[in-house]
Amino acid sequence: MKKLLSILLILVLSIFFIMMGCSTKEVVYSNMYSFTLEEQNQLTILAYESLDDSLQNDIIDSKKGEITGFKSSGEFKVFTGKNKKTKDINNIETIVVTFAVIKDSKLKPIQVYLNHNREVLGFITKQKGKSSS
Repeated sequence: MKKLLSILLILVLSIFFIMMGCSTKEVVYSNMYSFTLEEQNQLTILAYESLDDSLQNDIIDSKKGEITGFKSSGEFKVFTGKNKKTKDINNIETIVVTFAVIKDSKLKPIQVYLNHNREVLGFITKQKGKSSS
């Protein structure tokens, strides 16, 4: 009986690991970074100040940004400035600061991407009902 249970356990674990290896996700989020409250505030301010006034006006609270870690495993382009130039941040571990937007905004939450040196790499804005703006 124990032998049968061990074989069953090995089989289930094998299937689990095979399924994990076959994932087709292009983007991976994780908790790669840990910051103090002061560091979180500094990152939020830096991210907010990197945005155009028009985007800043859509943000509910400039002092409240959700901070996460991010690394793309495929092409992932972010806007680098007002002229809508893009930069591919594929395979770069980044800090993402996500700002909630006002109810009347035509945008979804705004995301600002920074590298580990806290340099702004770019941002993403998406219109509600569309993929990007």
